[in-house]
Amino acid sequence: MFTGLSCQRNHFVNLGNQDFSNENMKFFLIFIILFTIAAPGRSQIRIRSFPAEGYEERIKEYIDTLRIIDTHEHLADPSLVKKSNMLDFFLLLHHYYYDDLVSSGLPDSIFNLLFNKPIRPKEKWRLIEPYWKNSFNTGFNRVALLTAKNLFGIGDINESTVDALSAKIIKAYDSDWYDHVLKELCRIDYIIEDGDYLRMKNDYIKYAKRFSSWLSVRSKDRIDSLAIMQVDPIFTLEDFVKSMRVAFEDAVKKGMVVVKINEAYNRTLSYDNVQTEVARKIFRGLVNGNEGHIISQANAKPLQDYMFHHLMDLAKKHKIPVAFHTGLQAGKGNIISNANPALLAGVFKKYPEINFALFHGSYPFGGELSTLAKTYKNAYIDMNWTYAISPAYSERYLNEWLETVPVSKIMAFGGDYTNVENIYGELLIARQVITKVLVNKVRDGYFSEAEAKTVAKMILYDNAVRFYNLPGKSD
Repeated sequence: MFTGLSCQRNHFVNLGNQDFSNENMKFFLIFIILFTIAAPGRSQIRIRSFPAEGYEERIKEYIDTLRIIDTHEHLADPSLVKKSNMLDFFLLLHHYYYDDLVSSGLPDSIFNLLFNKPIRPKEKWRLIEPYWKNSFNTGFNRVALLTAKNLFGIGDINESTVDALSAKIIKAYDSDWYDHVLKELCRIDYIIEDGDYLRMKNDYIKYAKRFSSWLSVRSKDRIDSLAIMQVDPIFTLEDFVKSMRVAFEDAVKKGMVVVKINEAYNRTLSYDNVQTEVARKIFRGLVNGNEGHIISQANAKPLQDYMFHHLMDLAKKHKIPVAFHTGLQAGKGNIISNANPALLAGVFKKYPEINFALFHGSYPFGGELSTLAKTYKNAYIDMNWTYAISPAYSERYLNEWLETVPVSKIMAFGGDYTNVENIYGELLIARQVITKVLVNKVRDGYFSEAEAKTVAKMILYDNAVRFYNLPGKSD
């Protein structure tokens, strides 16, 4: 090596018959020294000994067979799916991939035909095919393809396969399909369901509850509808606060395990401290208005913020964790800056007794999320939906979070889908990403094989059990 460098030096010294000055020679020698120091550093410094041969397969097998906690879903009731017009191949595409079809040019006029009209699979395919060709590359599309291949044995989705794929999906729903996919194939012990209570009764489905009727209030109709629903008049701000408390306590009795806050779709995640009289003035303007009275989001924000802090007080009193939608919002026309998790730093400081989960890996705010979870002991990372959005982002930031954030604060899977089929598909990607990250860390000597397995179990099971106060089932 040094002989080669010596030759290089002679070449440069003699180049063009120019003599190097002492100053130039000093600079060149410094460069050579820095180069020789940096060269060995191109691979990560080994902390753990090199693992025994076959560690890659052992880690993969361990992760593939782990039972997991699914921290976030929007499952549609199977009895309703069977009655819908989407019990065909489009069941795998209708949720998030539909947004990509729209983004690639699918006109709004086709929506009703796809979702509400009983048309044959090939007709549906012809409607979406031009836009499929524009968006086949996305993560949402790949989840659907992986599901079709691994769950139904259909290697591609196209005009020649949609009939066969649809027939297999219809047949599947004549069996105990949800339990088969979720418990047997996915090896899920618990699911946190965000939405209405499913008609299906199973001990492995737990519930998140939203309080958007109070947190996004802007109209007289919203207040009146709450009063009718609870059969209790709401005339004052105190009545309004009481109505939220009643709903919260009812949700606790029904088994709510987490409060879900989805307001980044409608407004910023920045919450101010608001004086009671300021909130009271806005409330009076609403409740005393004419039917249909609506105020702007800017004018409603102080009242919404006031109700948010009352909700946090309830969560603190009942020891219920709180989850925030952060990052990418589904649908179109959303404002991504509203969903930056950094806006929540003041909330973490104000409520140190509450544990907060930041959903979706905060895509694309992975760096901000790293800092929050590292800085605040009550801020946790939840990677649900992240693998469907971007496997590469998931890999990049899981790799980084495992170097920056205590491993006890990372929860690594939730599908965030309405259908069980795509939960299965996304979980295949998740296990692959987690395996790749951990295998590489063992190869580089950052983790031992035993540490990698410990990390896998923590992020796929133990951390979620602890965060959501679930009775553990896994060994």
